[in-house]
Parts: sequence; C-alpha cells; structure tokens
Amino acid sequence: MSLFSHPENALRLVLRLNAGSSLLIGIAMAAASKPLATLCLTNPGPFLGLDGAGWIQLIGLGLFPFAAFVFWVSGRPTERPGLVRLICAMDWSWVLASAALLVLGWSAFTWTGAILVDLMAIAVAGYAVLQAKFLGAVRPTTVSAG
Repeated sequence: MSLFSHPENALRLVLRLNAGSSLLIGIAMAAASKPLATLCLTNPGPFLGLDGAGWIQLIGLGLFPFAAFVFWVSGRPTERPGLVRLICAMDWSWVLASAALLVLGWSAFTWTGAILVDLMAIAVAGYAVLQAKFLGAVRPTTVSAG
C-alpha cells in the first residue's frame, strides 16, 4: 500500500512538508534578506518605511509562526478540519498576493526575482490543492458524547 492510500497520513505529510518548507524559506529570507533583495529586486529602495531587504526579512519572519501553526495542525489534522481549511485559504492568499505583486509591481523584480516568486506560488498552490484533496478523502472523526 502506498502512503496515498491512507489519506490521513498523506494529509499529515503534506502539512508537514508545507510547515518545513515555510520554515526553511522563512529562515533564508530572514537571514539573507540583503543578498535576496539585490538578486530579486531592481530597486530595493524604501517603500512604506522599509527597504527591499526589510520587506523580505519581515515576510521571512512572518513565515515562522505560520510554519509552527501548520506543524501543530499536522499532528491531528482530521480532528481540526476547519484549521486545515484555514491553512488552505492562507496558502491561496499567498498565491493570489504573489500574482498581484508580480502584476502590479512587475518592474520592481528582476527576472530571477519574478521566477522565484512564481516558483514559490506554484509550490504553495500545490500544497493547497493536496491538502484539500486529502482532507476531502478522510472520513470525518466522530466524537462520542459521554
């Protein structure tokens, strides 16, 4: 039997991959914000009080609590279906924000930056699709009264 024949295990795995990759990307963005700004942005100057490196670092740090939350939910995803759906919604929000950022601020990104934003959005969309698919395939957990 494959892992994917047990939707609860597959859901747990996808959530943990989501959490792990979010943490790793967050660490990279927080630790290497200046080189990433130079690599990815055409003009890493200030916007709303932060330069490009500051925004990259802030987003990277924001991924830490998200990763912790997703990892926590992965422990018992079938007992927390609403939270799995919330994670899917947050993932889709990331994808839509990435698309809006590229469309509205295309000239702010180098080709490398645009490709990295696209690749992350594709990965996050994949997590959202798989999480929803496996959550839908899991039998609801029943709680007995009494």
